[in-house]
Amino acid sequence: MCGRGLGRLFAAWLERAGLGAKDGTVAGRLWISDRWQAEIEAGGERRADEAAWGQAHHLLFRLTEFAARKLGGELPIAVNGVFEDLRTDSPGALLAYCAGWGEEGAERLRRWRRAFELDPRLAAVRTGLARVALGRGDGTAAASLLAGVGLHDAAAAAELGIGIWAAAGGAADEDDAWAETAIRLLHSAVQADSQDAVAAAALAALLARRGASGPALDEARLLASHSTQVAPDDYRCWAALADVVRAAGDFKDAAFYYATALKLQPEATGVLKDAAACWLLAEQPAQALPLIERALALDPRDAENYGNLALARQALGETAGAAEAARKAAELNPDHPRLRALAAELAASGAAS
Repeated sequence: MCGRGLGRLFAAWLERAGLGAKDGTVAGRLWISDRWQAEIEAGGERRADEAAWGQAHHLLFRLTEFAARKLGGELPIAVNGVFEDLRTDSPGALLAYCAGWGEEGAERLRRWRRAFELDPRLAAVRTGLARVALGRGDGTAAASLLAGVGLHDAAAAAELGIGIWAAAGGAADEDDAWAETAIRLLHSAVQADSQDAVAAAALAALLARRGASGPALDEARLLASHSTQVAPDDYRCWAALADVVRAAGDFKDAAFYYATALKLQPEATGVLKDAAACWLLAEQPAQALPLIERALALDPRDAENYGNLALARQALGETAGAAEAARKAAELNPDHPRLRALAAELAASGAAS
């Protein structure tokens, strides 16, 4: 099973190098005697190699490099970090991790958990478990697995940082530990690849939503502006720029950038909500109302949108409609103090009138 998993890993690494080596086109074996032993078969040729304890990641790099050359290419520097994240002094942990790649579903998860037990510092297995957590929509668990972990694989750092950000819906308070992890991962990804527009946008949005000011907000603006230049057709980049402008207090300009994002992705409920909130902050409820209604049509159980609806109707003088929307918001999220207070305030206002 370890050999099958290693073959899949070799294929994945070679595909990342743009060599089109799909599962089954390469084979590998990894075992232990008095040191690490491994071999790979690719392009009709086989190569064996060995390494001392603690050097298995270098061994796997050399074999993958050999296969890349047999397939007519070279491993790009960007792929090298993959192997550094396999560094471990536990033979059992690496064997279990490789074996997990040869399994699917629950059995893969069991093997990876075993690898984690044997070496909790093994970055590659934490990365794998974090992907599993994100697959079930649990960004908090993914962030917990990656807290304090330095990933050398910049592509994985970008993927996981963006995934954690998306799973959390973009919100980020000062005390959100998941946001700290996502920011660290995204910083690493952007430093390694300045052309990764979505990673730059996610980083900018997180910095802005955590209340960045001064140099941090300036950095966020540069990142977001750059992302729109690199990927002008990606709505997430324009939404991130809007987040930054909104954090600076320019609500009408932020609403303009949210509108640009919505032209690219009209059904982005989070962007609809943010755009409406900007119009409310700009004291233009008539501009906010149709956006809120569109968002509620797409997601009729979003309590915050009902809260925004209440505020818009209140500002437009629709007292009864505002009270009803606030009541619905508090009903959908009874633990939200702001929504409870809004419902109570508007109910009392309605009763007084």
